[in-house]
Amino acid sequence: MSWLLVAAGALVALGAAVAIGARATRTAGLGALVALVFTPFVADPLPPSPVLAFRIVAGTLAAFLLVVAGRRAGGGSGSPLGLPAAVATALAAFAAGLGATAIGLPSFGADEALAAGLACLAVALAPVALTRDAFRLGTALLVLANAGLLVRGALVGTAPALEAVVAGGMLVAVAAAATVLAGSAATASGGPAMPRGAAEPRRPPA
Repeated sequence: MSWLLVAAGALVALGAAVAIGARATRTAGLGALVALVFTPFVADPLPPSPVLAFRIVAGTLAAFLLVVAGRRAGGGSGSPLGLPAAVATALAAFAAGLGATAIGLPSFGADEALAAGLACLAVALAPVALTRDAFRLGTALLVLANAGLLVRGALVGTAPALEAVVAGGMLVAVAAAATVLAGSAATASGGPAMPRGAAEPRRPPA
């Protein structure tokens, strides 16, 4: 186990927790930036330098798009978890992931990537299932996509260059979709909450 990998994985987990749990949208965007920028460093071996540079740029762009989404959504309704609960959940899942790899869970990549992926997954599930806030949902989907990339890297190994480029583009696409979703929700409902899919049934006249 490399302590540098553990540190990078822990930063990814904490960044994801801040992205999900922070009430202020700018703080959530900063958390997403930390999570996405440090994700490519949770790999053994590390990707080539051009791939690392691309993933850093893609993560920065995705986090910037989240900040734009937060501005479009307005103040937001806050996270269904809250920051302390999100941080505690992320750290517990990260520790559980490290413990799972310590007992011999088969993998071809970095054990720390699995732990960070589980942490991202743990904090993203509740907002995806519960929130109607467009910004929170978009942020959770971005963290969930990042979790999938981390778990894939842990189980299969460091992604080839082309796959890593596609992964970075996917993260940017998810963040762009979150920006559009937040703008549409603000236009339709005048706030961050997405309008309900069906209108309420009309009551019959008395």
